[in-house]
Amino acid sequence: MQLLIIADRAAAQNEVWAGLEAAGIAARLLPAPGGEEAASLRAGQQAAREAGEADGVLIDCAAFRGQALPLLQGLREAGCALPILLLASAGPEAEVEAFNLGADALLPRQVPVPALVTRLAAIQRRSRLRPSGLLRCGNVVLDRATGRLAVDGQPVEATPLERALLELLISARGAVLPRERITKTLQDGPAAANSAVLRVIVCRLRRKLAECGADDIIHTVWGVGYRAEAPASRTPPAWQAPRLGH
Repeated sequence: MQLLIIADRAAAQNEVWAGLEAAGIAARLLPAPGGEEAASLRAGQQAAREAGEADGVLIDCAAFRGQALPLLQGLREAGCALPILLLASAGPEAEVEAFNLGADALLPRQVPVPALVTRLAAIQRRSRLRPSGLLRCGNVVLDRATGRLAVDGQPVEATPLERALLELLISARGAVLPRERITKTLQDGPAAANSAVLRVIVCRLRRKLAECGADDIIHTVWGVGYRAEAPASRTPPAWQAPRLGH
């Protein structure tokens, strides 16, 4: 695994970088700029161009809103589709804000390196074991082999977490998936469900699909969870007889 780390601490003082290197994870360290948010936004856009063969990005900054969030925003705005993890001491509201900007995971800044390695390995394993084949729902198509998401053949930019959510829903097409099950599956572990964060991810995915002209395929089942289903006009009932000519 290769990881790009954007941090406000140099390698000599960065325990995370040292711990990942000791665990056999190749980590390249980029310094996070200080100062204004605009500088961090530009740095994130530049990091997206320098990601190269990295398998993911780790943002490790003490200034959550002044550095970490602008870096995240810059990465996503520049088209970075890699998994992005944030290390931050942030409350629930900040967590929702991070996921709204495209984060795939947010962990405490003091997270033990073994726990961080476990989360990184889970993300990589989920990507490697993704089955081949196309998933279709209405005019939305998700290629599980490549992760490519398209509407009527036109590509849709989505984060790994958004694609994983859509794959989960379409794979269970028509069935209602409880929020707790969705959250646990996406987090690859027995973490407590966070309905607020899940709502953010669903809303963001719906908006991206709608902007590309997608059918309304993601439905909320209030008090339970979500399901994916194509419009009836695109999926006629099996019993419907074809029209015969006169």
